[in-house]
Amino acid sequence: MRREARITSSKDFKEVYRLGKSVANKELVLYFLKKESPQTRIGVSVSRKIGSAVTRNRIKRLVKEAFRRNETEIKEGYDVVIIARQPIKEKSFHDVEKTFIDVLIRAGLKKENEKNSDILD
Repeated sequence: MRREARITSSKDFKEVYRLGKSVANKELVLYFLKKESPQTRIGVSVSRKIGSAVTRNRIKRLVKEAFRRNETEIKEGYDVVIIARQPIKEKSFHDVEKTFIDVLIRAGLKKENEKNSDILD
């Protein structure tokens, strides 16, 4: 994932938490905030309660890859923070990607496109 597509500073994370809206499912919580920039950025947060560093880093890699593969389907100009929940620990990449798309749809951040609607089936 490109560096400019990531949220890295704690100031930016806090701004999204404080001013943004959130949606959730069993595996992920998604906070999002509309920004002036045309670039959509993502930040991923995984608590130590979920597991060891190896497990947390694996989850972060899977979520970032789901974002990268679906980046063209996400509306522009948002800062998005993803928080992983405990059940995501045992999920495969395909399941993580489905879950990621599900929270995007719930948040209204997925562009309307007929071609990718079969991925949730």
